[in-house]
Formats: sequence, structure tokens, C-alpha cells
Amino acid sequence: MGRALFLLLFIVLAGCAQLDQLVVATKARLTLVEGLRQFDAGDHVTSAKTLASALEMGLSDKDRANAHKHLAFIHCAAGRERQCREEFRKALAADPATRLDAAEAGHPVWGPIFRTLSGSAALEAGLKQYESGEYAEAAKNLQGAVDLGVSDKQRANAHKHLAFIHCTANRERQCREEFRKALAADPALQLDAAEAGHPVWGPIFRSMNGPSALSAGLKLYESGNYEESAKNLQVAIELGVPEKLRANAHKHLAFIHCSSNRERQCRDEFRKALAADPSTDLDAAEAGHPVWGPIFRSLKGAAK
Repeated sequence: MGRALFLLLFIVLAGCAQLDQLVVATKARLTLVEGLRQFDAGDHVTSAKTLASALEMGLSDKDRANAHKHLAFIHCAAGRERQCREEFRKALAADPATRLDAAEAGHPVWGPIFRTLSGSAALEAGLKQYESGEYAEAAKNLQGAVDLGVSDKQRANAHKHLAFIHCTANRERQCREEFRKALAADPALQLDAAEAGHPVWGPIFRSMNGPSALSAGLKLYESGNYEESAKNLQVAIELGVPEKLRANAHKHLAFIHCSSNRERQCRDEFRKALAADPSTDLDAAEAGHPVWGPIFRSLKGAAK
């Protein structure tokens, strides 16, 4: 009988505790709603106090993020950029998926600030997930960082790890494409010793330097794979190759454009080839081509 009474008392107390928690959570949520109403009404001073109270009472992760986001808006609107950034950081820490709606994102003050912070937060989350082997989620956050906007070096790092993920899954084409994007963002990008020694992506990355990219592009051109050829030729140019090699890359890009009836782009690439190396010429087989032969001769003659 004593045991049954004790059990009944335990259940009653547990129920009371849960009820108390529910009352507190409800009060916190109502306080948040009131703070958001005050914000919308333009009463930012009162709104900030109400939102802070809601946070002290205890909110769910998403509600906490919403409160910090609106506190950031209030600080930004008052020209307090440091506090604005800090509140955005707290919002993203509470809920890394926090985003601004179209109207919020278009704000000239806090829109750019949030984009830089949310991109960095997504990158940090993606790198942690990569290290823990959560590749699918890591890829989402890394791509999110790129889409949200981060610095060139951060973007290169995101693309580099996306390349690692694709290489690990034997998706070589996508791996190469991500390495190209990484090098386009930061041409000085290098792999550390552990990364460079990887048996799959190490050799692929090494082949992505300027001369190697040019060589790959020319081989792809000869095999008729013009789309991939153009990507490699452009990478060679962006990474920086000597003038004669750069002229050769532009010349073959011109051939590709001419073959696709893109005459304006064809002429533009021939001009770049001649600017890089005025002695550029076509061999007998190239000069006899019915499309690009006459175009090149007209540009070569004009350059003299």
C-alpha cells in the first residue's frame, strides 16, 4: 500500500513538473510573440526588452533564433553593427538553418551582414560534418556557404571539400569541376601534406595546375569532348600560364566557339590569343578550316 501511494505521489509530482514546464514555455512563447508585435509596430526599445525577457524564460531553438534575429535587426537599425553581428551569431548558433525572408534579406544594412555571417556559419558546420564523415549533410552546408556568399578563400575551401566528397564517391567529373571552382576562387590554393597524399584526389588536384590543365584541355579537344575541353582551357588561363601557352588556350577556345556557330565569342578568343602572343598562327590544317580560317586571317591581318 505504501509503495502504491509513493508511486501515485511520484506520478502527481511528475505531472505537476511537466505542467509547470508547459506554463513557462507558453509564457515565453507569448512574450516572444508580443516582442515581435512591438518590433513590427516600430517600438524597438520596448521590443528589445520583451525579446530579452522571452529569451530568459526559455525558448525552443527556432524561437530563440527568431528572437536573436530580431534583436540583430534592432541593433543594426540603430547603427550598432557589433551588437547586430553578435545577435546574428547567436541566432545561427541556436538554429544554423536560420534564414532571412525576401524583405529582410533585401535590407541595405543587415542583409549583407547576415549573408556574410550565415555563409561562414554554414561553412563551419559543413567542415565539421565532413570531418565526422557526414558527407551528405556536409555537402549541403558547403554548397549553402557558397550560395550565401563567403570570402574568396572560404569559397575555395568549400569547393575543395566538395571536391573531396565527390572524389570519395568516385564522381571524378564533379570532383574536377569543384577543384576548378576552388582554383578560380583562389588560384594560390594548395593541398596540405595529408590531403595531397590522398590516392584519389591528390593526383587529380595536381593535374589541375595551369600547364596540366592546358594539356588536359587539348587532349579533350582532340577527342571531341569540347565542353570539358573548354573548362580545362579556361582554368589554364585563370591559373596563369606563359604567354604562348595562353595564346594556344585562347586559340582552341576560339575553335570550340566557331564549331558551335558562336562567331562573336570565336572572334573574341582569337583577339585574346593574338594579344597574348602576336606571332600566333594557324597550322596548315587549322588555316584550311572553312569557318575559323577566314575569321582568323581577317583578325591577323587587322592586327598587323
